[in-house]
Amino acid sequence: MADIIIKNGLMRNYLLKLKEGYLLIDTCWPKYYKRFIRKLKKHQLQVTDIKYLLITHSHSDHAGFAGRLLLESGAKLIVHEDALPYLIKGEMESEARPTKRIARFMFKFAHRIIATTYPAIRIEDEKVIKIQKSKEKPIPKEIGLEGKIMVTPGHTFDSISLILEDGKAFTGDLCTNHPFFSLMSSRREPPLTIGRNYVLESWKKLVRNGVKVLYPAHGKPFPIEKLEI
Repeated sequence: MADIIIKNGLMRNYLLKLKEGYLLIDTCWPKYYKRFIRKLKKHQLQVTDIKYLLITHSHSDHAGFAGRLLLESGAKLIVHEDALPYLIKGEMESEARPTKRIARFMFKFAHRIIATTYPAIRIEDEKVIKIQKSKEKPIPKEIGLEGKIMVTPGHTFDSISLILEDGKAFTGDLCTNHPFFSLMSSRREPPLTIGRNYVLESWKKLVRNGVKVLYPAHGKPFPIEKLEI
């Protein structure tokens, strides 16, 4: 299991213990920030204990309160280079399309009640670790985790995943394991994709890199065999 899992509605945020402090994977919509801070305190943590924030992609349920968290924690940001223009504007990458008709209907309705924009994020170059789209990157030694950060397009073009040496993979929305999203997709695919071929190729990349357990942003962790590639 991840060191700490914080649930915010349909979203799961993962906190990985470092030698000093924590690495947080994704945030949630802006309105959930205070709830997130309260849940941190239940684990005897402060926002300043977060030393790194990895955003798996630029959608509002993953980057929503990132700007405020980075400001109040002083953490460094880890992100796909193509996500930066969206984060600076507080916008979502919009290339993904629903995979099924029911997903098209659900997201059309959801966009009326759920924010698709978020507060713009102030980016300081010295506090950003950019993941280039052309290659994977070993986890920087300064972080203190063994593994790599890989570009894994499928849900979006700006998606990245954190792969640890022990076989754990934190994949954002590259795959899902939540009953709500299962209604709108198949084979644990995200209900919004840039193309099934991208999803399958990124899944195969996870297999080739020895991933054993997937930690999705939506739903419980599950073994990679259940992807049914």
